[in-house]
Amino acid sequence: MSGVASADKIGFHTSKIEAYVNGEPIFPATLELDITSQCTRTCGDCPSSRSRFQHNLSMDFIGKLFDTLEGQTKGLLLTGGEPTMSPLFPRVLRLAREKGFEDIAVVTNGSQLGDTSVIDALLGYASTIRVSLYDWGPESCGGIKPTLGRITALKREIIGQGSPLQIGISALTTKDRVPRLLEIAESARSAGAHWIYYHPMCTGWSNGKLTQLDQSGVLDALASHRHNGTDGFSVFVSPARYAGTALTFSRYHAAHFLLVIGADGKNYLGAEVKYQPAFVLSDVAGNWRGDFLRSPERVERINSFNSGAYSALLSRHRGVLYNDYMEKLIHKRETPSSPAGRDTANGLWFPHIL
Repeated sequence: MSGVASADKIGFHTSKIEAYVNGEPIFPATLELDITSQCTRTCGDCPSSRSRFQHNLSMDFIGKLFDTLEGQTKGLLLTGGEPTMSPLFPRVLRLAREKGFEDIAVVTNGSQLGDTSVIDALLGYASTIRVSLYDWGPESCGGIKPTLGRITALKREIIGQGSPLQIGISALTTKDRVPRLLEIAESARSAGAHWIYYHPMCTGWSNGKLTQLDQSGVLDALASHRHNGTDGFSVFVSPARYAGTALTFSRYHAAHFLLVIGADGKNYLGAEVKYQPAFVLSDVAGNWRGDFLRSPERVERINSFNSGAYSALLSRHRGVLYNDYMEKLIHKRETPSSPAGRDTANGLWFPHIL
């Protein structure tokens, strides 16, 4: 049930892992980029949309960044904020394809999926969208029916144009939501989505001290709802995010594989601590240098974070899990995996999107 997400998805990138373990510099596998921190909604505990200051990246900066990563980084995750509301959105997607990104994913709340320019850009350049249905009650943001309707319309366009674009749904889980988990999956399937990914709801986004809410019963509920994709719809969950096992790492290895840049142009340690000043690795836009990835100051910052004092450890976010995986690999307690592509049963979808 891993599919789009897995604790060992980083293991797909064996050549980068080998180089990293041997002490050689590497380019990230994935760029996670906020082109804007503005959003059509103001969800609670969101460090982006509820910030006192709103940011937008310039096309000049995005172009320089893509040039730096061209041919080396093959995964692009556009998020925010709401990336589809940026006037640069279509240009960024087109440029990403021109610069050699193979897997391009867009995280969206779905509010702009009725915009023709957004639809055309997605159909023409994106690999998948991940619609965040983080609260699917009728009272939340006017309910989810309008978003589901836009998904249905987009699915018709995908079929009509023969586009390979995949529609994914992202749903947050808690103990209290267990009775409704299958309900949202059925709603997503009926609307025309290709897949749904469940992951734990966390609190503490406003200060970087993340911890999961109670997840009791979630995995048991989802285990009874397995889909193998034969009906055109798949259900995914990463069990490691729900496990109680200890996670340890001597440095934040994942920052070398997953490059997280906010709409303020700053490089953050991980997605789970984005927009937290204490976790800024470098001000990329404010002090541009083409070799910023190799900056001794940046590398030193990455090496200064370990599991013993990491405030977001209990989130079990993907970066944290990758750190634990890499630590075991470095100390020979793990063997690097090379999962098959998305067309293989139980393989990883969009392997370049960490």
